[in-house]
Amino acid sequence: MREFNFYKTLNRTRKVVQLATLLFLFIVPILIFFEVRFIIGNLYSITVGGLDITDPSMVLQNILLARSFYVPLLISAIIPVIIAFLFGRIFCSWACPYNTILEEAERIYSKILAKFIMKRKAKQANKNPNPFIYWGIYLFLTLLALIIGIPLFTFLSAPGIISSQIAAGIIGNGIGLELTIVFAILLSEVIFGRRFWCKYVCPVGASFSLFGTKKTLHITYNELQCNCTIKLEPCSNSCPFNLVPKNSNLYPYCTNCGLCVKTCEKIGKGALSFSFDNNKNSQLNIIQDQEIQNKKVS
Repeated sequence: MREFNFYKTLNRTRKVVQLATLLFLFIVPILIFFEVRFIIGNLYSITVGGLDITDPSMVLQNILLARSFYVPLLISAIIPVIIAFLFGRIFCSWACPYNTILEEAERIYSKILAKFIMKRKAKQANKNPNPFIYWGIYLFLTLLALIIGIPLFTFLSAPGIISSQIAAGIIGNGIGLELTIVFAILLSEVIFGRRFWCKYVCPVGASFSLFGTKKTLHITYNELQCNCTIKLEPCSNSCPFNLVPKNSNLYPYCTNCGLCVKTCEKIGKGALSFSFDNNKNSQLNIIQDQEIQNKKVS
């Protein structure tokens, strides 16, 4: 085990951000209820002071429906785009209320159904899905929204629906039928598997994934540091998306939650880590290998 539990601390920070986001979703409508409008909006689009911040999937949807570009709307997506460019789909694992709710629910029932869950994990594939599946579904939804001319992404955004319904309930507009969509998404977890919606369908995560590059934060794997057998994959078992962090095609599916890296730090020898640069990581691996060899010689 490493001397410093960096990724364990990082995960605690992530939990704080998740809870802060949920709290934020309740505070904003409460402030509006008392006529304090410095912050207005929800996870579709929010305004802080005079600064507009819009979900990139909503910007794309507006372009599809209006068939034109509205410059102020494009500018409002700059902050989310920069975050996605630097850190990938971290909104999904750090701020999405749907994911936060699922994580806490899974933490509770995993203790009750531990044997069933491990048996279910044992049946999972030993490779990650092809990215063409992910982008194919996203392209289909985009074309469908364009053809039928309805705000499809709005109805498929679990974080947007949850945040807007929280606001509606507090302000006094009442809960809408949109919540049935969230229940349908939850049902897909039972029928199709854990995080099926987030993994394949959610247009919010896919829109963030569009801005990922080779320099975007990603998980790297140092095979020489790994001490796990083929049958023992604790990093894969800890992944909410049932991905295999060691294998290819980890992205665009991975949300950089860091749970697999935390597990590797705790159980293994730190073979998994975050990096912005593959070349830099390769050099680091060489240095680590040299240190290991020096310790063996000494």
